[in-house]
Amino acid sequence: MNNVDLGQIFTRRILADYMVSLFTLGPKSVVLDPCFGEGVFIDSILSNTDYVVQGYEIDEKLYETYKKMGQSGTLLHKDEFLLSDTHVNYDGIIMNPPYIRHEKINDMSHYGVTKSRLRMETIFSKLPRTANLYMYFVVKAIDLVRPHGELIVIFPESWLTSKGGKTFRDYISAHCSVEKRIHVSGQAFEKDALVDVIILKLKKNKLMADCEPLYINIEGNVITNKEIKYFHQTSTNRIHFSNYASIRRGLSTGSNEIFVNPPLFNETKHIRKIISSPKSVFGFSTINAMTDKLLVVDSNVKIDDRLKQYLNSCENTIQKLGKPKTLATKIKNGERWFSVGNINSKGIIFGYMVRSNMRFILNDSDVTVRDNFYIISPNIDRHIMLALLNNYYVYAQLENKGRHYGGGMLKLQKYDIESLMLTNLSIISANDRKKLHECGHRLAETGDKTIVAEITALLEKYEPINTETIKSQYEYMTRKRLENGK
Repeated sequence: MNNVDLGQIFTRRILADYMVSLFTLGPKSVVLDPCFGEGVFIDSILSNTDYVVQGYEIDEKLYETYKKMGQSGTLLHKDEFLLSDTHVNYDGIIMNPPYIRHEKINDMSHYGVTKSRLRMETIFSKLPRTANLYMYFVVKAIDLVRPHGELIVIFPESWLTSKGGKTFRDYISAHCSVEKRIHVSGQAFEKDALVDVIILKLKKNKLMADCEPLYINIEGNVITNKEIKYFHQTSTNRIHFSNYASIRRGLSTGSNEIFVNPPLFNETKHIRKIISSPKSVFGFSTINAMTDKLLVVDSNVKIDDRLKQYLNSCENTIQKLGKPKTLATKIKNGERWFSVGNINSKGIIFGYMVRSNMRFILNDSDVTVRDNFYIISPNIDRHIMLALLNNYYVYAQLENKGRHYGGGMLKLQKYDIESLMLTNLSIISANDRKKLHECGHRLAETGDKTIVAEITALLEKYEPINTETIKSQYEYMTRKRLENGK
């Protein structure tokens, strides 16, 4: 079972010491690490406190390796914490829980862990079915820590913006106060890993107003505080996508075999151009895109004998096979089944199945696009909108929101786009708005992807994370997705 991804990303000792220092527990308090891995938190606790420490670890190799070190004053369990029947009320819990997306949880069935088994536990019933495994760890830790006990946890910042994260945030708020919220960038982990994470210090059953966010950066063996001038979680620095644009799906024909590239070479009056695939588009503009032919039978244009023969043949085949079902139903109801409608594709388009080329494309040519694109209609300057979408702050959000499919593909739903948080134009200076317009124009005109980094750098002063960090986060997530898809 060595190939099972246990979501292990090991914390560096410098950060472990920092997290342990956040505890304000009394002498001889009992502290748990429910996924101790290489034992970095246990070592830090034993070196820096007089706490009694316990640990759980599911990885047999890690468990046996650490147990042989013979750390005194520790009670170690080779067991799965989430399904353990422990009833100990710990004074404190500290952890870097495993990061495993909900689609991969059932891969841990060898250890007795499946989504259905977890959801049999009452304490997990409030979590959404799309919950990442780390959310289950936090919920169980909150359940086991004593009243007024302390929980210190590090996990990805995506919990702040993800759709499934709302229920998780509501659960935390109902049971704990957030005494510290610390955003971490830099070298937080032993190996190349997600660099933008958050540390929460929670106190159980002590409900009070949320705290001010803090920001730290780790470089080598030095932790420094970062001053963030513009960002506050409740400020207006970011705004929902829907304030600037609407979104809809491209044209669905009901049967691409019938309507796309039909064998009607001389019927130009019934043919319209259509872009069928993101692969047909070069760069960030549709001007030079490769197009297919779309059969559009307008009601006010006479149907000649050759087209009538083609449509009758298609209709007979549909009736015989009973599919495509949508068209078969139209035929049965006596409807004009061969009318594909008219989808205004003007605006910005986005292919919702992404592998390695995340991009929003300006539809300069206003050509019709198929339903494997989303069409975004901005109510602001379209070049500014193009820039607000093509930057690493947005790309990283989409990597967090999308669902993973075979071959490393990422699928993004309409609501994933709608839930994007974009930099608020009202706080951007007039000069920077002008630069955004220029960047969007150059991006569409040249297709030069280095302009994406330029746009990100322009927005940096209005965001909590610098360009280098957010770009590294996005590239790491993309690389891991592609590696897992092999």
